[in-house]
Amino acid sequence: MPMPHASADRSHHAPASTLELDDAQQNVVRHQLEMLATPSPVLRWEGDVWSGVFMALVVQMPQGGRRDGEQSASDERDEDADQGAWQTQMSLQVNGLGKLDVKLRFAPKQLDISLVAENQAVLARLHSGEADLRTRLQACGYEAVGLQMIERQDERGSV
Repeated sequence: MPMPHASADRSHHAPASTLELDDAQQNVVRHQLEMLATPSPVLRWEGDVWSGVFMALVVQMPQGGRRDGEQSASDERDEDADQGAWQTQMSLQVNGLGKLDVKLRFAPKQLDISLVAENQAVLARLHSGEADLRTRLQACGYEAVGLQMIERQDERGSV
């Protein structure tokens, strides 16, 4: 006697209600599709990386990676200096530690890092690990490591 089969009427698709996106999700998907459709030499992202930790990230591709016609006159002046260099900027806002800005410039065998902190304790901690950081980066193959650590100056000024 044959075994009863599962109903052939069952759909292999999820109900329509689970396929619909709310407004926030639609905005994210729309933004991602626009990023894919519009090639750009710069990638930008902002958001919370952890609860209470905001980050802004900018990644800029090397000048040589741009498509024909995308190079401006100011880019041409700096072309030799930046040929093959990736540039990244990151800003972190951490409660209790303040804002930390990091700028990286990656070139073949060379890495330049600029760290700007508004909290003196954070800056002191960064300075205490400076020699170890240089050693580790050189062990990764960077022949030249430029490292600059700066305290953020108060942006308020007299009018």
